[in-house]
Amino acid sequence: MNKSVWVILILLVLLVGGGWLIFNKDDSSGAKATGPIEIGFIGPLTGDAASLGAPSKAAVEVAVDEVNAAGGVGGRQLHVTYEDGQCNAQAATNAASKLINQGGVVAIIGGLCSTETAAFGPMAMQANIPVISYGSSAPSLSQMGALFSRDYPSDAGQGTFGAEYMYNALGARKVAVIYHISDYGTGIKNVFIERFKELGGEIVAEEGAEQTATDYRTQLTKIKAAKPDYIYSPLYPAGATAMFKQAKEMNIATKFLGGDALSDTKLQADVKSLGLNIMFTQIKSDIPAEFNSKIAAKTGGTQVPVYSATAYDVVYLLSNALKTADSGQALGTAIRATNYDGVSGHIQFDQNGDVAGSGYTVYKFENGSATLVE
Repeated sequence: MNKSVWVILILLVLLVGGGWLIFNKDDSSGAKATGPIEIGFIGPLTGDAASLGAPSKAAVEVAVDEVNAAGGVGGRQLHVTYEDGQCNAQAATNAASKLINQGGVVAIIGGLCSTETAAFGPMAMQANIPVISYGSSAPSLSQMGALFSRDYPSDAGQGTFGAEYMYNALGARKVAVIYHISDYGTGIKNVFIERFKELGGEIVAEEGAEQTATDYRTQLTKIKAAKPDYIYSPLYPAGATAMFKQAKEMNIATKFLGGDALSDTKLQADVKSLGLNIMFTQIKSDIPAEFNSKIAAKTGGTQVPVYSATAYDVVYLLSNALKTADSGQALGTAIRATNYDGVSGHIQFDQNGDVAGSGYTVYKFENGSATLVE
């Protein structure tokens, strides 16, 4: 082989090798260091509780825009992929699978419904991806794992508060319970019943229904016959709407006290004309009017669910954690080390990833919206 051929071969090797380095430089370092930080979001964007999920998504979008406009995290922009959990176990599992296997996310914000989070959480834990819920409150989620946290309080507190309010403030002694057989409904129901009995109250009927149920007449017939002072109703919005309408048809005049899922604005509007006495419990919050106006302007709505504030805060606490850890267990640990004052209040997690609640309050349905009782 002559000298000129050798020179040509050497030049070809240099060109090919140099080109490979040029075109793969970002793959080995640059893109990972300067590309967007991928985050997943799961919440009910359609179906039951969509009127709670949509404002939560809007709040995340607002927070992400603010963080990115301020330079992102270490110069990297946040990019969120939004998936519809439908307040449904299978939909949430499918959503998480897509985020984990195709989206390359470092963390998942969600779900809102406990049904969603309980379904996809174990998959995320196995994939070493932290999960931060902005609305799931089932007490059982406290045992999810070291990579789980939530800035919305466990229903261990809400169920206790509901029982004490029912017994002490409302003077109820005989209570019937109608609930959804779900992580949320069953969890809060169990806490409520245990505490109400401890106080000396009597549970005269305990009726469960599937979350997808549309006919509650069998359960309501038994409850009506039990003649309770009050009916405790931890139900998701679509089921609660059907149940309230059927209670009206059956001439049930008993007063209702539900959980925070009844804060759904569509539900309140849908049962406006029924004339039933309905109240619900919700976490106390001193959310700034400026924040409410900002989210209402984005959604075109008039009422801003409390979940919007907790979803907004998750973006900021996650952004702060990402400054010291980029993924996996380190990121989960950084999240749990949070000590942050957000629009929803002070956020600090315990050993289970639960945030301390600031207490609860009571609202009543009035003229198609919620009015503070105390």
